[in-house]
Amino acid sequence: MNVFGNLKKLIKKPTTKKIDIDNPFKLFKNLYYNYNDAFLLESMESDNGLARYSIVGFNPVAKIKAHDHHVTITTDTETIEYEAENPLLDLKSLINNDYEQKGFRGGLMGYVSYESIKYFEDVPTHKSIYPDFEFGLFLDCVVYDNIHKTCEYTTLNEDRTELIKKIYQEEHTNGILEYKIIQEDFEEDEYKDAVQETKGLITDGEIFQAVISNSENLVLKGSKLPLYEHLRKINPSPYMYHIKLGEREIIGSSPEMLMRLEKGIIESYPIAGTRPRGKTPEEDKELEESLLNDEKELAEHLMLVDLSRNDIGKISKRDSVEVEEFYGIRKFSHVQHIVSHVTGKIKNKLDAIDAFMSLFPAGTLSGAPKIRAMEIINQKEKYARGPYGGAVGYFSLNGNADFAITIRTLTTNKERAEIQAGAGIVYDSIPKSEYEECRRKRQAIVQALQESGSEVIQ
Repeated sequence: MNVFGNLKKLIKKPTTKKIDIDNPFKLFKNLYYNYNDAFLLESMESDNGLARYSIVGFNPVAKIKAHDHHVTITTDTETIEYEAENPLLDLKSLINNDYEQKGFRGGLMGYVSYESIKYFEDVPTHKSIYPDFEFGLFLDCVVYDNIHKTCEYTTLNEDRTELIKKIYQEEHTNGILEYKIIQEDFEEDEYKDAVQETKGLITDGEIFQAVISNSENLVLKGSKLPLYEHLRKINPSPYMYHIKLGEREIIGSSPEMLMRLEKGIIESYPIAGTRPRGKTPEEDKELEESLLNDEKELAEHLMLVDLSRNDIGKISKRDSVEVEEFYGIRKFSHVQHIVSHVTGKIKNKLDAIDAFMSLFPAGTLSGAPKIRAMEIINQKEKYARGPYGGAVGYFSLNGNADFAITIRTLTTNKERAEIQAGAGIVYDSIPKSEYEECRRKRQAIVQALQESGSEVIQ
């Protein structure tokens, strides 16, 4: 499309310099109250090796979204709309630029909804109120290194250093957030029935596992920033994010990477197997050992590691796929998980879009075999997932990419909001336990909402 050609003309050779900012959240907070479009990606658990940098951007030169094959590209001067069989492929022309820098140094930042699977797999999906994907094209960014405690500013267009410094000095008081929890998609008995029906399909040999989710639906009014500000305190995670794209905001603390591509290495960290955190170190250790000795959890995890190996293998050079870590434990504020680390070397002539499509959606949010599991999800779940079960992150203009799985997340569209979580259903799942697991996984977001000074709508 011609508009991509026009956007390419805005991309200059990147320049990077130090900038005196030691609190990326403060910068984002000030940008949040000044601009309709801004984002913050943070790592609050850098020692886990899943993420290292905090990235801030604002006021993109364009926004690109797709909804049921209809693509809309909006800039300050024009709006272009067209139809595309797979609009994700159109993004390739923007992201493969010949310059060497690590991580994100300008590019497409946003989210991909679960329903985007229809563009590259023959799978039915529910109709969603959310775009299938929505990205801002950000041509500058502030990147904070959480290990070395240094900060850099990179631009591929105009230099906004002085503007950023000025905004950074501002002081803003959070507005009031009002909320009302409406209902779950499934009442408990309905969800347990869906689990039992899925177990019947497993017994019949149709699948090994399917992830059936349940959403808590809310009304939210006012600034969403107090929620994120409290969430980052009570549930620090490798992937923290607050993305504001006009009327839609994605706020979350995901523990799980979907995929990362840097310098030709594609990697993923499948997570499956969950226990709550203990109230004492002794109880915490007992729960960890219980998890690592649970045959059901280990079998489920092994199945999803194999799925990840297969997905990465499809786009990797021969004999390059490796499991770098197997059956590791990661601990977070409310839960602990079994985690593994799978890597591969991407084939020549393939890029971040190809890698993304090969791994999307995560097996840990769909099931195995993946295609049949997704068909069953569409049958058992009542509504579209939207951003839940999709991915949040970036396609950098230098060809890198990094996406978290959209879990432990609140999604908003105007005043409507959802908190969604799922459980992996296998042959010996206990329906009530799976229902409670969904509630437990939503708890950090609910707690942040209740404790952030928000007011309940009567």
